[in-house]
Amino acid sequence: MPAVTPWAARPNAASASGQAIYVTDVGVNGSLWFSNGTAWVLLAPPLTLAHKFSNALMDGSMGANTDVYLDGHTIAAGVLGPASGLRITAAFSFPGSGTGNKAPQIKAYFGVGTYQSSFTGLLDTRDQFTTQKSFLLSVTLQNKNSMAVNQIRPNDYTGGVSSNRFGDAAIDFTQAVTIGLGALNNASSANANDQQMLEWFSIELIA
Repeated sequence: MPAVTPWAARPNAASASGQAIYVTDVGVNGSLWFSNGTAWVLLAPPLTLAHKFSNALMDGSMGANTDVYLDGHTIAAGVLGPASGLRITAAFSFPGSGTGNKAPQIKAYFGVGTYQSSFTGLLDTRDQFTTQKSFLLSVTLQNKNSMAVNQIRPNDYTGGVSSNRFGDAAIDFTQAVTIGLGALNNASSANANDQQMLEWFSIELIA
């Protein structure tokens, strides 16, 4: 039987070469990892790190032109390897009767970063949603053989424009990284009828 441990208390990979561990706090039901003598490698990827029904509604009192955090999940330092990736899925709905532009967001931040500052935008929808009542968004992030160099596609709002191209980011997965989900409370969505709701989200580790 593999040893049972939280991620922070896992053995050194070099000293546990050839062994497996069951990590209780990585994955919605825990996860199995194997030491190759250099690093701990996830067995049987992909792994669902988080899956949550949030039903988090924006608070109009935040005021217009404010980034509003609705929910998120923190990934422990070192869980992603240099060739790992993330797949993030989020379901937003617009339950009010208004037709103002909506702007769901997905961000990553670590260290001194917060949802409002020193973050990396993983999705910027640029107010493209108006009359739609719901939207299912999918975002990927891929480490580029480095723990702190990643490929992202942060803009996705008009088909065919050059700003939809892939770009490099410097999200450092040697540190704990928070994936935050929310929306821009723009001038229109300050009205309660234009508020945005995060119904649910999931975050998968692609190893």
